[in-house]
Amino acid sequence: MLPPPDATLLTAYNNLIDEIEHRIQDLTRQRSPALLHCHPGCSDCCIEFAVLPLEAALLQDALLHIKRSAIVQENHCVFLLENCHCSVYDRRPILCRTQGLALAYIDHESGTIEVSACPINFQEEFCFEQDDLFFMDDFNGRLAVLNLQYCRQAGLQPDCRIALSDIAGSLR
Repeated sequence: MLPPPDATLLTAYNNLIDEIEHRIQDLTRQRSPALLHCHPGCSDCCIEFAVLPLEAALLQDALLHIKRSAIVQENHCVFLLENCHCSVYDRRPILCRTQGLALAYIDHESGTIEVSACPINFQEEFCFEQDDLFFMDDFNGRLAVLNLQYCRQAGLQPDCRIALSDIAGSLR
């Protein structure tokens, strides 16, 4: 069991989530409402992965307050309900919140922008403009700082990641 983050850290994390959600709303409203085919029940990107300890602690806390059912398909996220909806939707990690978008990362060495985009929403030949992109570097950096603070408080290694299945299994 991971200890919950303190109130200050939780507030800072929630503020980060709010900023991300606002940026996503702006991006989807301005540039890509017709491009995004994500909808409730779309679970193509809901796969098993690992999160930082801070987000693991928040997911663990969310699990204490919900009922879960079995996953629909093997290799999918353990938090996916039988109807392909997310059982921890309100507390889903940042990675889940940004799925479906055209995610951009700046490669400072080469001076280029690397893009990772959902093939359902953006066909291979899609020509991205900068306004189509959701730049992740700042958000990821701020998450890393919050995770470091949490790990110091909890006595954990900040560079570890915790599998979603391990989080779910910790409460069985």
